[in-house]
This record gives sequence, C-alpha cells and structure tokens, in this order.
Amino acid sequence: MSLSDKLFGSQRAITILVVSIVFAIVFPAYFSFMASTSDAAGGGAVGAKGKWNVDFIQDNLTSDETMNLGDGEQGDFFFDLDSGDMMIGYVEITVSCNDNDEPGPGATDSVDVQTDFSEVEGTPDDESGSGSCNGDAVSFTIQITPAWDGASYIADGVSKNDIEAQWTDGGNGTGEWLTSVTLNVQNLGGVLNPLELDNDEDVTVSWRAVLYTLEITAVAEDI
Repeated sequence: MSLSDKLFGSQRAITILVVSIVFAIVFPAYFSFMASTSDAAGGGAVGAKGKWNVDFIQDNLTSDETMNLGDGEQGDFFFDLDSGDMMIGYVEITVSCNDNDEPGPGATDSVDVQTDFSEVEGTPDDESGSGSCNGDAVSFTIQITPAWDGASYIADGVSKNDIEAQWTDGGNGTGEWLTSVTLNVQNLGGVLNPLELDNDEDVTVSWRAVLYTLEITAVAEDI
C-alpha cells in the first residue's frame, strides 16, 4: 500500500490527519499566549497596565558644619551632594545656635540666613530667613522630586513605566549647596561688668538629603 493510500485511504485516516494538523497549529499558539499573559500578571511586561504595590527604599545622607561667628560676621557653609544611584526626594537645611551666655534676659542673638543654589542641578529656588539663637533658628525643606513623601501605596490601572516616570528626580539636586549665615549679636547696654557682654556664637548648619529607590511589584488578583 502506498503512502497516499495510508494517509487518505479511509475516512478514519483523514480525520486523524486533520486533527493532528489542527493540534500542531493551535497548541503552540495557546501556550505562547498563556506565557505572555503570565508575564504580564507577574510584572514582566513593564508597559502593561495593572495593579502594583509601590514601595520606596530610603536612606539619609547627612552633613553638618560649625563656625564661630562674631557680630555682623558672615559664614559660608557648603554641602556637596552626590546621591549616587539613588533619587533625591528632598533636602532639609537647619541653622542652629544657642545664646546661653547673656548676663540677663532680653538680649538674644539672632541669625540671618541666605542660600545660593546656583551650583545645584535643577537650580532650586533660593531661600532666606531669620531666627533667634534658641536652638534651631531657621530651617528649610527643598523638594526635589515633586510631591514625594516616601509613603508606600497601591497603584491601579497604570503601567510600571508610568510609575517610574512619576517618581524621578530628573537628575536634579546634586551639586554644591551653599548656605550663608550672618550673626547679629544683641546684648544689654549699661551692664556693670562689660567683660560679661556677649560678642560671638557657635553657629551650626546641618543638611539631610532624603534619598530613595523604587520597588514596584505586581499585586496578585484574586481568582
């Protein structure tokens, strides 16, 4: 019996041949579709919209510097910020001093503070302020990643790419942060012992850069 007779010589043989051809076409396509669906559900497809758990792995980069300043003297304090592979959420700047050597009440020293962020990537708006030397005199918070506060959340109906595009510092915030402080000495006139008069203070500027990286994981849906 020839090969053609074996393949097409009966209705049963023809049916088996047709079913075999259908299986050969349909099964690979089915398994390919299931594999791609599984990748999307597991977060493999970063462009696919879904439900995601968004976490921020955080770290702090800190620095401080102290100078002794006299009346009317200005001190320039520098912070070189390099965040490495992490994003910058925001930067806190605190100026502190403690006037604890006055001979009496009513004569607390103070500071005037002015920043210069011209050497910082993205050039944040400069800040200025004044305060008394009773501890923390002046503080600023400079937001680098818009609206970032470090709180974890669930995102639904968006892609992983969308989330990554939202939480980025855009390369901003690195560079040299300059804070200039001028001390204003106040003392009581007419005191009996002029040697007790206050004429300087130790002034400290502290920086805290809050850094983060994104951790995005797909949320398994209930079946």
